[in-house]
Amino acid sequence: MRRNLNLGALVACLAVGGSALAQVPVIDGTADGLYGLALSTQNTSTGFGDNSSADPIATANGGSEINQVFATVGNDGVEDRLYVTITGNLETNFNKLEIFIDSEAGVGQNEIVGSTLPTDVDGFCCGFNGVTATTDGALQRQDFLLFDADFEADYYLTFSNGSEEIGGTNFWAGSAHYAELNNGPTGRNVRAGVIFAPQGISDILRAPNTADIDQDIDVDIADALAGQRLGNDLNGDWSAQLGTDRTEANDFFVPFDGGPNSATQLPLAGVLPNTTPGQVFDQNYALGDGGCTADTTDGGAGCVARELEFLLPVDSNDPTNALNHRDFDNEIRLEMAFDNSNVDGVEGANDGSFAGDPENVVTGFEFSIPLSEIGSPGAGDDIKITTYVNGTAHDFASNQFGGVGVLSANPGGAPDLSTIAGDQFVTITVPSPPAIGAVPEPGSVALVALAGLALGVTRRR
Repeated sequence: MRRNLNLGALVACLAVGGSALAQVPVIDGTADGLYGLALSTQNTSTGFGDNSSADPIATANGGSEINQVFATVGNDGVEDRLYVTITGNLETNFNKLEIFIDSEAGVGQNEIVGSTLPTDVDGFCCGFNGVTATTDGALQRQDFLLFDADFEADYYLTFSNGSEEIGGTNFWAGSAHYAELNNGPTGRNVRAGVIFAPQGISDILRAPNTADIDQDIDVDIADALAGQRLGNDLNGDWSAQLGTDRTEANDFFVPFDGGPNSATQLPLAGVLPNTTPGQVFDQNYALGDGGCTADTTDGGAGCVARELEFLLPVDSNDPTNALNHRDFDNEIRLEMAFDNSNVDGVEGANDGSFAGDPENVVTGFEFSIPLSEIGSPGAGDDIKITTYVNGTAHDFASNQFGGVGVLSANPGGAPDLSTIAGDQFVTITVPSPPAIGAVPEPGSVALVALAGLALGVTRRR
């Protein structure tokens, strides 16, 4: 029987089919379908407050919880990478999301002993000013954390978010730090970088300029007249900002008061050039595309956006780091995104009880890291992940853990996970080859397939 073949439809079908089979997760703070089923689902109500705000940044009523953990391994077209999404919320008060990775067989730390591990990891939480080294840091604050018997941590990531400051102004940022755990105190300690907007948006957040009443980018007499008609105080914002243009360099900031949110701060699309979703910003971006200099002393006016000064190395002319430079350098090629909008999941209680619907939560913290930065596990190797919510100083564990869950009140301090039923970690096995590969070029794969199919149709006529 002769059949008609719509070649245009075939091209579309191949393009869609090839893409669907060959994508990696989008780094946007959501566990999309490419992850498959969750590796763990929470069984304990949160003792760190139950978020009631659907804003992608701000939380309300406290709000730190872990609902599900997802992970997969894929190739982004450049290298094999681990992709992880830990769903839930993290309060904007610098509560920590701790992530320990066991990816090297036969080595690792079954117990965190701070004196044998790198210091000053996330050091600004713990008295480090970027100049004078200390013997403190995130790992020392988790001294004597004991993992399950089958877990030996090789690598460490920690994430937190809240109001940062540079040049006397505040802005929201989420930051990540990384450390190697098997090379003693001299193991790598990487200040990986920062995100300035939620949901993988590679941009910065800024408030609407309240003095620019007609929102035409400048503040002039027209705004004064508009304000007068609206009954606004002409001696308020308008007079202070008369003659200013709303640009990325001098744009108006909302004072930090409990946390920026999407109602008052919006992405300034396109301000930061040459970016990709889930991009982590560091000094290399700031000094390049960001237009900064390492000797910025003017509140960031030398940068494309003032926030980028925060990323710079410590200025040699500023021995106490009064400028609050943080010296971020994403040498591990981390990607990350955060979506704090969840209002479902586990409910709030600090008594070891359970209530809620954690199985329905797919938003939270998402990251991707090259396998080469976690010991290069190969096909058939297991990667184990222990993750939990910690206090702002890395020294007060919540009851929110990945894995089986703890069914207890907040343990505080550094808990002994070996005494808790079940495994407080999840496991993913590296596939062979990675189940998710780079998106094929239409001209190389789809069109070759199309030519073959078209030839077959022609021969059958």
